[in-house]
Amino acid sequence: MNDFMQDPINGLAGRLTILDDVMKVAAQDLIFLIVPLLFALWFWPGADSTRALRQRVSAVTVLAILAALGLGSLVADLHTQVRPFVSDAGTRLLVSHSPDNGFPSDHATVAFAAAGVLVWWKRIAGAIAVSLAALIGVARIFVGVHWPGDILAGAAIGLIAGTVLAQTIPWLAVLQTRAAALLPRWLVSSPG
Repeated sequence: MNDFMQDPINGLAGRLTILDDVMKVAAQDLIFLIVPLLFALWFWPGADSTRALRQRVSAVTVLAILAALGLGSLVADLHTQVRPFVSDAGTRLLVSHSPDNGFPSDHATVAFAAAGVLVWWKRIAGAIAVSLAALIGVARIFVGVHWPGDILAGAAIGLIAGTVLAQTIPWLAVLQTRAAALLPRWLVSSPG
């Protein structure tokens, strides 16, 4: 399955410079948009109840990413997958990368964990996050650093962690109310 899916995607690499450049950015740098997104969710002005919900979504997204990375690390200990540029001479490698275990993809795990939370509470932002996570996953295959199975495993782990932890957002309202009583209003909004 890996070769069947990887060959057509990675086979496009090296044919069109602008596509290569876009995919390199998507594979390496797009993941860093999560940080400003989380800050925007936390600090964006608005009605206290709306801002409070966004703050809980932001906090749970961080927790989901950490949980997904932890789970991904456990999975990586159980299964090792050599990266395609190491085991497949036909792979076109567009970025430098260490030849370590590629299973599951950390980039896919993080991106889909964030998307897994957002899609439950902020539908439009969630749909955009799922699309960007998918782009990151495809780009990682395109540049030659992951097999499709690495991406699919990371996506599954991330979505499971994100979905499970998204369900805890209402429970955090009590904790947030207490934090809002102790901290400045610009830092933490009260849910009600």
